[in-house]
Amino acid sequence: MEINIIKYLSFKRIININKIVISFLLSRILRRPVVWGMPVSYSIEPTNHCNLKCPECPSGLGTLTRPLGLLKLDDFKNLIDQIKDTGFYVQLFFQGEPYINKNLPQMINYARGKNIYSAVSTNGHFVNEKNVDIILDNAPDKLIFSIDGLDEESYQNYRIGGTFKQADAGLRSLLARRKELNKKLPFVELQFIVMKQNEHQIKDLFVYGKDVGADKVTLKTMQVSSFQNALRFLPENNKFSRYKIEDGDVKIKSKLKNHCFALWRTSVITWDGKVVPCCFDKDAIFTLGELNGRTFNEVWLSNEYMQFRNAVLSNRKGLSMCNNCTEGLKINILHIEN
Repeated sequence: MEINIIKYLSFKRIININKIVISFLLSRILRRPVVWGMPVSYSIEPTNHCNLKCPECPSGLGTLTRPLGLLKLDDFKNLIDQIKDTGFYVQLFFQGEPYINKNLPQMINYARGKNIYSAVSTNGHFVNEKNVDIILDNAPDKLIFSIDGLDEESYQNYRIGGTFKQADAGLRSLLARRKELNKKLPFVELQFIVMKQNEHQIKDLFVYGKDVGADKVTLKTMQVSSFQNALRFLPENNKFSRYKIEDGDVKIKSKLKNHCFALWRTSVITWDGKVVPCCFDKDAIFTLGELNGRTFNEVWLSNEYMQFRNAVLSNRKGLSMCNNCTEGLKINILHIEN
């Protein structure tokens, strides 16, 4: 099983969940932000450095305007200590490749020691036979392993700078060793971004997933930032696209309503302590506060955060970040569990 939420619930966490839901519903009715709880989940960025140069990733392309760096272990521990009573799900990824940060294993263990579910997403190029035991000994609850092609041509079309051979070897080493040691963690989700160049491999992907021993196989629709990349990457089968192309323009399929539960249930923190609304603000353009010298609670209830929530409740289309958002749109389309 991917996650048994009951294991992570406590009286304080249950009360917090109710506060979040009720205050969000009240905010929609009143058309002004009411915030009574704290996030249940967080995306915390170990680093925004990456070893690959994926065409739709600002980190890999080097187009991020914010500084590159590594999250310090003490800063991570301090944040976890602040949120542990109410938050119970931490994604240790945002931009960049998490395993570039050498302190990632200690971060995982610290979060899990506070009964917080941890998830890591990797391109797999830092997983190999030499370090697989270290990864398993410091395993997150879930490891998302991204492989977006089953041969070198389709893989390297997007994962520029990497190879299918290396990613495949890392995945097989991890799962074989996990089986050998009879370990349950990490739960390994094989993730496949569906593109024009690999959509013909979908059936083979599920066979591949069973062959390597992945716990789950997920097809993910692709995010694009330009009409040119939409033409280059979006699959022919519109079932696997989050966009529609009309009149020479690319538009998200979901309707942009003037509310967003993400601003009540989750938050994103960059490696250097910037707090941003969600994962669509990759370059921290809409920074709502910084943790340097401030607690997360102070930022969460700050005027800046409240003003952003108010902007979403009044005119979400007016926020550039929101116009490529999939909140309410089903992203993960198909999966199998072994």
